Amino acid sequence: MALSEMTRPFDPRLFNEALKANGIVAAFGVPDSSLSGLLSYFAATKPLPEHIVTANEGGAVALAAGYYLSTQKAALVYMQNSGFANALNPLQSLAAKEVFGVPMLLMIGWRGKPGDKDEPQHALVGPCTPDILRANGFPYEEIPDTLLGVKEAIARLVAKSMQDNTPVALVVPRKTFLEYNDGVPQAILPAVTASHAKLEQWISPAPKPPLSRELAIRCLLGHIKHTDVIVSSLGGNSRELYMIRKESGETIGRNFFCIGAMGHTFALAYGIAMGFSSGRVFCIDGDGSFLMHVGNNAVLAGVSHPRVIHVVMYNGVHSSTGNQPLMIGKDHFFAMAEGLPYKRKILVNSAEGVKKACESAASKSKSSLIIIAVDSLTRKTLPRPSESPRELKRIFMKSLRVVERL
Repeated sequence: MALSEMTRPFDPRLFNEALKANGIVAAFGVPDSSLSGLLSYFAATKPLPEHIVTANEGGAVALAAGYYLSTQKAALVYMQNSGFANALNPLQSLAAKEVFGVPMLLMIGWRGKPGDKDEPQHALVGPCTPDILRANGFPYEEIPDTLLGVKEAIARLVAKSMQDNTPVALVVPRKTFLEYNDGVPQAILPAVTASHAKLEQWISPAPKPPLSRELAIRCLLGHIKHTDVIVSSLGGNSRELYMIRKESGETIGRNFFCIGAMGHTFALAYGIAMGFSSGRVFCIDGDGSFLMHVGNNAVLAGVSHPRVIHVVMYNGVHSSTGNQPLMIGKDHFFAMAEGLPYKRKILVNSAEGVKKACESAASKSKSSLIIIAVDSLTRKTLPRPSESPRELKRIFMKSLRVVERL
């Protein structure tokens, strides 16, 4: 049967071929019943990390952004339209063409479509879905009725995404896919079910000098190789890292300064590691950022690449906004971290501890979390990058290609 004669509901296998024909291989997201048959197919046939079900939709966007930075390929990000709101923060402050400009194909299940009888919780978001996409400037199409039309629509959207450096969307009503029952979901990687690792505490009673975030970053930089790259969270982490690099006359090329998308730094770093094999990826995160989307961190820690080292600066406050408290006690924060499925978890509070933790993480082929307890003191003024986000992206992607050739 010709593609032009194949109409909805589509066989998930044939739809996947249409994705592959347009260069879409990786898929991340949160399941939606409108996409059920296709997602069951993904779960049964796509290996980790090519397919990851995230804890929320924003984490999937961050994964896709990191994946593009290191592979120059667009990924599929799927979700329900009611979950699109969870994706808006990284879409607007990271992926949008007005910021870094990161191509990706969103596939949005359209619940509450006008004319369809649906559950009451979709009564508002359903009719508004096209307006929300237009308001954010994301090009979109509703999925066509034939498989040939689908292939052509995906081709148009992917070309638009790559040309304009923007997320694009394919909107998918219910009853678009046939159910898929030919396979069972692949077993979760052993890393997820491994024995629980305790939080190793390498604590100095009175570290001298007291460890500030700036000093901790300087210590980290002393143990990062020329083949490693850094992804830093928004606020003080990125601004201090940028300041140190500039003051030292060093290149900023091996650093991605995530100036938006709070809470999604680890997902971004994980996505970068998917296409970067020459060294390690250090993710320098803040405690507030880490806490904000700890569910995604938990998912990714369980399947994390051993070359991703997640470093969390803990001072118990939102320092860049005036030292407002996290509202979770230190002991509870550390206990929460201990419960996450990283294979190695280390807590330090001194320069010597940072050195030992970096050396230990480098010697083990295990996913690692290093929590560095620092004080809340910072310089009164910290520089912001003078380069535009687009320029920072260009410099970073060029540096990745150079490192890969070393």
